[in-house]
Amino acid sequence: MRHLSKLAGLALVAPLAGATFFAAAPASAAPATVKSATTKADDPYSVFKVKLRYPTKAKVNRKITYKLDVVNSGPYDANYYWLGGTLPKGVKKVWYTGSKGTQCDWSGRSIICWNPYILEVDDSDFVDITVQFKKGYTGKASARLGAIVFDVPTGAEDLDRRALKELGYKSWFYSKAATTRITK
Repeated sequence: MRHLSKLAGLALVAPLAGATFFAAAPASAAPATVKSATTKADDPYSVFKVKLRYPTKAKVNRKITYKLDVVNSGPYDANYYWLGGTLPKGVKKVWYTGSKGTQCDWSGRSIICWNPYILEVDDSDFVDITVQFKKGYTGKASARLGAIVFDVPTGAEDLDRRALKELGYKSWFYSKAATTRITK
């Protein structure tokens, strides 16, 4: 019978405690908290610092080499990223070198390079892209190269870039522009 009196006492006190527990917060405090939470959720998993070295002037019918270096400045490891971007107009041939296991795919003006490794925080990766222009090409050669980084949850590492976009995973393109004047 003792437990019945405890239940009866709890039944009287519970509504008061519940009302205190579920009391509405001030209207001005709730939106600020929600806004900061959504801002934090929109931040990238990995932020890359990009360094691009290239010649500012070149002679006609010579090769140009773009040296692309990236560093993962965090806050998390980058398990899904590509190096590359848009090459100048008039490119006829492309060669590349990179860290062990690096592979590249080149089509039109776009080049994408990848390797099988996860880039941990404060680690770096590189790719050197050498291009040869069509014979007699002169003028301004403009390129934009960098790192494309996807926020991929665990278990989705085997999806291709198109599938990641269709599923709505966010991506960032950290890049630098390069302009080389090709003269005779």
